Amino acid sequence: MKIIDIIELKRDGKMLSKEQIDLFIDEMVKGKVPDYQISAFLMASFINGMNFDETYYLTDAMLNSGETLDIKEISENSYDKHSTGGIGDKVSLILIPILSALGIPALKMSGRALGFTGGTIDKLESIPGFKIDLSEAEISSQVKSVGAVICEATKKFAIADKILYALRDVTATVESIPLIASSIMSKKLAINNKALIIDLKMGSGAFMKNIEDARKLAHTMKDIAIRYNRLCKVAITNMDAPLGYTIGNDLEIIETIQILKGERKSKALDISATLGAYVLKMLKGVEIEEGIRMINETIENHTAYEKLIEIVKAQGGDISYIKDESKFSLSNKALSIYADSDGYVKYDAYKFGKISLLSGCGREKKNEKIDYGAGILFNKMDGEYVKKGDILYDIYCNKDISEIKLLTQSASRILSEPFERQLIYEVI
Repeated sequence: MKIIDIIELKRDGKMLSKEQIDLFIDEMVKGKVPDYQISAFLMASFINGMNFDETYYLTDAMLNSGETLDIKEISENSYDKHSTGGIGDKVSLILIPILSALGIPALKMSGRALGFTGGTIDKLESIPGFKIDLSEAEISSQVKSVGAVICEATKKFAIADKILYALRDVTATVESIPLIASSIMSKKLAINNKALIIDLKMGSGAFMKNIEDARKLAHTMKDIAIRYNRLCKVAITNMDAPLGYTIGNDLEIIETIQILKGERKSKALDISATLGAYVLKMLKGVEIEEGIRMINETIENHTAYEKLIEIVKAQGGDISYIKDESKFSLSNKALSIYADSDGYVKYDAYKFGKISLLSGCGREKKNEKIDYGAGILFNKMDGEYVKKGDILYDIYCNKDISEIKLLTQSASRILSEPFERQLIYEVI
């Protein structure tokens, strides 16, 4: 069978076999399929969809296009965590030290910021000296000795995904549940952990805009995990408003430190505690309520904070910044936004994502430099009662702020009636 035959079948809405998908991916990775044919395949799959078997076959072919790493030899209770991306999402930074302090190790391979979605790796690189490019030997050693490692994803895993993802971004085929699911799961399954927890964001600042699509994606990813004999839970969480008090690289590290020290309460901790409790239930049979109690205890006794210091030190980071977050150098405080009336403030995550990108803490192109000190610091939280003249938030930026000023006009509203956003919609 030729590549054009496979494209024609998908164009006509036919189901592809495992052999056909394997052939397409194998030839693509070998460089024998031109970009225009890959793009045609993506568009045909986007328009006509894929059933679960096709999605599973695509995931498997992408997974097998690269290497895998078996972490079960390091620990029986290892897990991985994935977020589909959000505004102010520092959950990985909070969760991994907490669970590591409870004896649950993690090998977390993370990505960089692209668009207005922040990248965990960029946030960690705002700590001077922090090393994100680790060898497999270094990863294995650190997981054994420290109980956690957060590093950049190796280029050896799911090679096919990198090819497809680059073209999905420029062919308007990103928002496809089968393509999203196969992309995420091929990378997550490349590390052979026992359990997987997925934070699936839904709302204005996320790919998933409604609960129906979010549920479809959640069930697809979980069913793929089950086929690979992995324990898996998917939490659908709210991304209509920014998560926590900060957006940005230095700023989100500072918030993480304050949370783990027990100095700041944040919805980012609330989500982290719920996700962590489900990991404890999957791996150790701990009931959710007891799991949350155990997690809160790591904050109270500072063991999670000490674990963060241990992780940063192991990866070459300057721990003096963790012990004294005032050492981080923020960009200029370029703009303060004030409440124009009394009432309840309501934020739009998408608009704040755009503001953060324009401020310099995100990137539109992969090789673009970011400003670690740029971002947004909230003084008033979403849903909080404010008085006219209160500072809602400050924007830190070393760039021209004329376009940012325009966006701030629609990024928040003051409502006369109180409201409450549901933080976690459901766990599947």
